[in-house]
Amino acid sequence: MFNSSVLDVAMGVVFGFLAVSLVTSAIVEGINSALKLRSASLFSGIKSLVNDPTFTGLAKSLYLHAAVNPRGSARSSAGALDAPLKNKPAYVDKLQFATALLDVTGLSAASAEDAAQAPGPAAVAALQAALEARLPGDTNPQIKQLLLGTVQRTQGDIGRVREEVAHWFDSAMDRVGGAFKRWTQLASLVIALAASMLLNVDSIHLAALLWAQPAVVEQLKLPEGVQPAAAPATAEDAAAARTARETAAADVARFLKTNLPVGWPQSHFLEVSANGQWFSLWSASAWSSGGAGWTLLPGWLVTAIATLFGAPFWFDVLQGVVRLKGAGPSPAEKETGRAAAT
Repeated sequence: MFNSSVLDVAMGVVFGFLAVSLVTSAIVEGINSALKLRSASLFSGIKSLVNDPTFTGLAKSLYLHAAVNPRGSARSSAGALDAPLKNKPAYVDKLQFATALLDVTGLSAASAEDAAQAPGPAAVAALQAALEARLPGDTNPQIKQLLLGTVQRTQGDIGRVREEVAHWFDSAMDRVGGAFKRWTQLASLVIALAASMLLNVDSIHLAALLWAQPAVVEQLKLPEGVQPAAAPATAEDAAAARTARETAAADVARFLKTNLPVGWPQSHFLEVSANGQWFSLWSASAWSSGGAGWTLLPGWLVTAIATLFGAPFWFDVLQGVVRLKGAGPSPAEKETGRAAAT
């Protein structure tokens, strides 16, 4: 079953997926970094989490806290903290967020020393009073209810309160991360499709060509007897050898123009042929009924969808295929269990 032709096709297709995945990942990461989308997504998520869409209350206080935004705050000439959005963080540790929230709501310093050492009614009362002072009346009732309930469940143990708030933040950030991941997947699909078109990485054509011509490498070699001699016997022999090499080189170049599995034919970038004519990929003729463009689109879509698995996935698959084609897994890989997965 695992003959060389099957493995050659698999290696070629997987390598194509890997190459497009690397290009796509680099472009998407560049966009995220240039537009600071991670920090913007986190900022939006925290505002929503603490019910402060206008960024005038709890969210602003959190972003002014060094545990959440260590590089953001600066001091004005009057000495007041300002610039909470300077260098917004892209990631916030859950315990650091919990510490900041307890600080800005007054819970961290609320318990008396004896109450903090022996959590109970005294500690609960001290924490509730501090919370009521910072969030009086109906100010942010949802967060207030969350913290009051946490204080009561933990009997005022500030360490456990911090842990529960940290777990709550971590769970909420999973949903924020899910929204960011969906945007990343959509952007990756669009960019991968564009890259597949620009590079003409048609997976279906690639697999068919590799299967139909398993000896492509052999066809690219110079024919027997055409290898350059160390010292031609006569000038006529040297001229004949040179002519043979030039002819062979022309044959190889001609072969490459028409048989490369990826890329566009020479002088026909983003053009497709139909009935002996070349049409621009953007013209209606290329996509008319039975147009050549439709024969390429399925392969581009397969390549684009495959890149959603990510470059690390395809790198591992390529390693597995190479291992099958080679000598098999090493003893160390068998011990770690990696051999079973490939």
